[in-house]
Amino acid sequence: MKPVIAVSDIHGQMLVFPELEKIRAKYPDAPVVFGGDYQDSMHHHSGFSVAQRIMEMQQAEPDKIFAIKGNHDASAWESLTGENDFWLEADGEDVIAEATLLKGHKLTSMKMATEFVRRDYADLIDWMGRLPLTVKLNKLLFVHAGLNLSLSNPIEDTPDHDKYWLREEYWFSVQPYFARNSLNCAIVSGHTPTSNITGLYLDGTADSATKRNRVASRIGVFTVQYKGEYARYFIDGGNHGGPSYYIGNIAVFDMDTGRLIEALENGKLSK
Repeated sequence: MKPVIAVSDIHGQMLVFPELEKIRAKYPDAPVVFGGDYQDSMHHHSGFSVAQRIMEMQQAEPDKIFAIKGNHDASAWESLTGENDFWLEADGEDVIAEATLLKGHKLTSMKMATEFVRRDYADLIDWMGRLPLTVKLNKLLFVHAGLNLSLSNPIEDTPDHDKYWLREEYWFSVQPYFARNSLNCAIVSGHTPTSNITGLYLDGTADSATKRNRVASRIGVFTVQYKGEYARYFIDGGNHGGPSYYIGNIAVFDMDTGRLIEALENGKLSK
């Protein structure tokens, strides 16, 4: 067994990290994959602190810490590099305000604060822009939102934008029936709180290897798996839009088999 620790959609919630360290102490040799969406614009405004923490972890352990890009990270990077104002108009100003104050600047205007952030966090902004869209570790593929499984090569041919924005197009083949996994590996994604994902199996039954679904929390880890196929795991714990005390999910997988080992669901351990 070769464990891999995965956490996605932190959305500015710094309280995820103490829980992550507990899991890392239990699996000290396991790599960690961060599944995107480090930024948020609702309850938690510490997205830059989250991204900074992950970037520093990656610099300290480049062979163990992996991070991919989510739609919120892409939107933040686009707005902060002048491509558009989408993230700024979607309440990114709160994140900028906190990041500015953390650097000791006075918050005199949003325009000035944005310029301070572009200057003081230039390395972090560049890091967010360069994040990959997928990470593959043996029998585990990590992607923020999903893949177009109808393509002959979903990993290579799914457009970049879709990899961090897909929802129903990834979940279902024909609604409300779950799509099958055509890949020779399990797929781990976030992007949508798992409480929002429901559906049916085309033949009415799931694989008996499907270990568990949202055991300790209604926004816990959700598994879709057909008989004879690798699973698709959905691990977004609902930090974005959920109550301020949500800390999300931390899942542990076996990279040799693609199986889920255990998960911390919003602070509750479930096997």
